[in-house]
Amino acid sequence: MKYKLNVKRDVDTDEPGVYILNLPNGFRFRYDPMDICHTYAYDSMKELREEIKFWVEPCDCKACQ
Repeated sequence: MKYKLNVKRDVDTDEPGVYILNLPNGFRFRYDPMDICHTYAYDSMKELREEIKFWVEPCDCKACQ
């Protein structure tokens, strides 16, 4: 299963220049295998779009099931 970005559903902006990606159930960031992370902030949409190509993976944690 591969994550597909849905900006309206998954991205929030708290202030100008901050984009918060809230992954839907079933996905997580793979930055640290011991720390399950479903939300991450970026400085630009370009950075966000680039990082999801490599750092988002399927998740089967209790919160996602």
